Amino acid sequence: MPAKPANAPTRAMRLRLAQRFGRAGNASSAMRGRPPGHAMTIESLEHIVRNRTKAFLRHTWLATILGTIILGAGVAAAIYWTTAPTVMRIAAGPAGGANAKFVQVLTQEFADNPERIKPLPVATAGPKESAQAMAAGKADLAILPRTIGSSSDWPVIAVLRQNVMALIVPAPATVTVKETSAPASKETGAPEEKEKGAKSGNSAKAGKDGKTDKAAKSAQSAKAAKSEDAEAAEIGDDKSSEDTAEAAAASDKLKKVQQLAGRRIGIVSGNAATADLLDVVLNHYGVAPDKVQVSLIDPKDLGAAVKSNQIDAIFVVGAATGQAISDAVAAASRNGEAPRFIAIDQAAGIAARNPAFASVDIDVGTFGGNPPSPEANLKSLSFPEYLVARKSLDRDSVASLTKLIYSSRLALMAAMPGETKIEAPPTEKDATIMVHAGARTYLTEDQKSFFDKYGDTIFYSLLIFPLFGSAIVAVASYFRHGGRTRRLRLLQRLLDLVRKAHAAPSLAALDQMQIDVDNLVIAVIHEAEHEEYDQTEQMSFSLTLDQVRFVIAARRAALLEQGGADSAAAETAAA
Repeated sequence: MPAKPANAPTRAMRLRLAQRFGRAGNASSAMRGRPPGHAMTIESLEHIVRNRTKAFLRHTWLATILGTIILGAGVAAAIYWTTAPTVMRIAAGPAGGANAKFVQVLTQEFADNPERIKPLPVATAGPKESAQAMAAGKADLAILPRTIGSSSDWPVIAVLRQNVMALIVPAPATVTVKETSAPASKETGAPEEKEKGAKSGNSAKAGKDGKTDKAAKSAQSAKAAKSEDAEAAEIGDDKSSEDTAEAAAASDKLKKVQQLAGRRIGIVSGNAATADLLDVVLNHYGVAPDKVQVSLIDPKDLGAAVKSNQIDAIFVVGAATGQAISDAVAAASRNGEAPRFIAIDQAAGIAARNPAFASVDIDVGTFGGNPPSPEANLKSLSFPEYLVARKSLDRDSVASLTKLIYSSRLALMAAMPGETKIEAPPTEKDATIMVHAGARTYLTEDQKSFFDKYGDTIFYSLLIFPLFGSAIVAVASYFRHGGRTRRLRLLQRLLDLVRKAHAAPSLAALDQMQIDVDNLVIAVIHEAEHEEYDQTEQMSFSLTLDQVRFVIAARRAALLEQGGADSAAAETAAA
């Protein structure tokens, strides 16, 4: 029997090296259940995964702790996603306007709502900027007039108010005419009185010194200067009276939109009034925008502008009973006289050409004031102010928001009296605007309960779940079958070694078979560590190993006897 090298690695070391570096060999093949010469197979990968999993599951406490952590994290995530408030960004402006105030009131009203809706104000400079914020994805909702934006892209949730246009002509200033005859008579009689005083003074006080004469002269010069100042003041008053009279005469002529050509129009800021809306009216009446001098006036400066005759007409837009028009009417009033209004008598024609507008009749006294404003029914234009949302916004979230808005409608209107009048948009199929699907669900009372929403899903899940269960059972059976197949493969290799041992040609071949048997024994022990062998399998492996050892020993003895007989025959032949 050939001797082994002194530094030869042990069998366990060769097996470990073969497993680590993926070398082909009998040891690696025995461990991984794959034929020699293959680097990796599906079976070997499954074997590795299965062994690692079972090795991890043997650590009961570690597996229990990790499973508990994963389960707790899943429950916490589910609770968070179901109870976290839905944040909705609402773009509105300008600051201090009715739209911005409405969002603030909405935020306060929905602070503790059961639907978990949280409005988040997004301040903008005006309706155009709010539309840009919606287009850029910086806001989920916005308050926009119908004249701005596309209803097909941004469907409507609610109508907040109906805006009306008002062209106001300030009341003329009162012209006061002063009498100039009395001062003239005084000036005429002044020299006579002076002469009489001088004569009496000369007869009674002839012996007075020169100081008295100087005092009299200074008094006379002072009276003369005073009379000159009075004349200058009277001239200034006459001039201002002339300007006021001219302004009053000019305002009396402003009765129609066509007469605004060449006039100064002040657009009141902080409301829905814009130069674009004014151009719509002027262009319809044939007044070129460049023929009108337009200026933007802050509401707090409107009274001073009217008093100093800086503007000839005022353009303001807002709710008919809102603060914007009421303040403009108050600023345009003078000396208890109410301003006049320019009627947009062709409002129906403008509305026919532009569907965003509608013709409206404003009743007497709608704008308030004493005397009432307007004094007679006034024809004008109106357009709605919408709360719109992105079409991609979640339907259920919008339905919840719509429910909160309409259920809190009275409280919202009471917080902004005269400014807000929440109405439902038309939901008919032939309506000129698009209503958001979530808002339509609430407005048409088509909201579904939990079982209405998920009943079909639950039903089909109950039908499909057995299929998944069968698939899981099949996979588990496959893995169990794979383990049994692998064990049978190891047993078959042992049986193959039994047949090979009977026909072993030499002792060296038997030694290699013995190494293979030892490696297979190691592989069987490793398999037994990860999988449970039943009693039949254990008995089969035990009998096969005994048989292999018996056959190898018998063949070794036979080869040794044959080797001895051959050597004896050789010695006899040599002798």
